[in-house]
Amino acid sequence: MTSPVPETPARLRGVAAQERTLAAADPMTEWWHPVGWAAEVGDRPHRTVLLGRPLVLWRDADGTVRCLRDLCVHRGTALSLGEVHDGQIVCPYHGWRFGGDGHCTAIPQLPRDRPVPAGAAVPAFACEERYGLVWVCLAERPRAPIPDFPEWDRPGFRHAPCPPYTWRSSAARMVENFTDFGHLGWLHDGLLGSRDDLVVPEHTVRRRGHELHYALSMDVPSADGVNDTGEDGGGAMTNTYVLSLPHAIHLRSHYPDTGRSRVLFFAAQPVDAHTSTGYCYQSRDFDLDGDDRRYTDFQELLAEQDRLVVESQRPEQLPMDLADELHLKFDRVAVEYRKALADHHYPATGPAPACEGAREGDLAWT
Repeated sequence: MTSPVPETPARLRGVAAQERTLAAADPMTEWWHPVGWAAEVGDRPHRTVLLGRPLVLWRDADGTVRCLRDLCVHRGTALSLGEVHDGQIVCPYHGWRFGGDGHCTAIPQLPRDRPVPAGAAVPAFACEERYGLVWVCLAERPRAPIPDFPEWDRPGFRHAPCPPYTWRSSAARMVENFTDFGHLGWLHDGLLGSRDDLVVPEHTVRRRGHELHYALSMDVPSADGVNDTGEDGGGAMTNTYVLSLPHAIHLRSHYPDTGRSRVLFFAAQPVDAHTSTGYCYQSRDFDLDGDDRRYTDFQELLAEQDRLVVESQRPEQLPMDLADELHLKFDRVAVEYRKALADHHYPATGPAPACEGAREGDLAWT
């Protein structure tokens, strides 16, 4: 279900007014970002953080997910500490009620004949459920659609959600890992390649609007059948990627000897400039009655191997100046990713001071 794009309240005070100013200056607010599994959002307030901004999610009386800044305009209380009544969120401090559009609908301390002040409003943001995830856009007009996951509704595919993983890393560093072919055989030896064969095959990358398209064919181990090569020792695999700016990957691994495919859909939530959470599906058109844990455990193993490396990278922010790091021919996809981000004014600096009202660790993104 999709919540309508909320209208900007006529008057916003204090932190609420500051929020609109920050959002207007931050190009990352113009994209859809995942903020959690849809199944985890119900009739209780659900707190999350996106781009350093504390948010509160809940479902209204129609079951539609709503999203507000997690900050009451009255005394700066976290609305996520409150409760939901009749589809509206209630502040825990004084019982003020807010609708999904951010407007306050009731102030218990006012006489019944007194109207709610026009300034009693908090920023509201559009959110949408897609692929079992909740997506939020902090700007009034998204720059691009939610990334495509074409197999989601396609018959003959089984989708296994992986446990989300949170890294001490920028989201761009996390995503760029999917553009790095040189590490597959070395870091993931026996899973996605072999240290005995590290030469990266020829490949190209094309930019189409807000997407990068690239592909690579190589031999891979069977990894206990997770790679359905048809041979116990492994075989051929062709990976076809679509990287949707700024932080999503669709990867289709096709095994030509069996005609089968395994699909990974990954999207990162930039919690703040130093922390990101990845949401991932391992999907397949084979072994449809098999144990999903076989595939999710495989993904968790790969992610943990990557985490240790990615969290060590410095600077934490992805360098936008290509002269800051050494690039070789097999890094062409990473280079194109950085160029695309730079063209969309991706922030290349560290975090700004925390937003007012943010809890410790909730940093502003600039």
